[in-house]
Amino acid sequence: MGKKTDLIGFCGLYCGDCPNYTQRIANLAENLRNQLHRYEFDKYADFLAKEPRLKAFENYEKFCELLETVARLRCRGCKLGGWSRSCKIRKCVQKKEFDGCWQCAAFEACEKLKVLEVGDDFTHLKNLRKIKRHGPTAFVKAQKT
Repeated sequence: MGKKTDLIGFCGLYCGDCPNYTQRIANLAENLRNQLHRYEFDKYADFLAKEPRLKAFENYEKFCELLETVARLRCRGCKLGGWSRSCKIRKCVQKKEFDGCWQCAAFEACEKLKVLEVGDDFTHLKNLRKIKRHGPTAFVKAQKT
């Protein structure tokens, strides 16, 4: 692992808070998958699906497929080579030879960052403003994780 500031994504999100970086959810999914396999739960699911109130077990195979996908949600952090190499934000920051979007004068209105807007959550923009104002080291020290 590199410096703690390497846990700040190019976009301003903090990897230390991300379930893909901590791998907690992936590990839980993997453990559940292993336990279901150990107990041959697929056979039990077929039996349960015959009960009208448990009809959802007809989708057990799809559930296992999703569980397998969740178990693969692991990331080292984008600055350490993780997540998507095709990320437009990563490519832009690297092309400009910046450490992160906070060094770009246009980050507030950047179209590439809009992909991170989920409902009224603008965590990435709040983080970018803090990093720009106080610097990456102070930002990392202020993180709870």
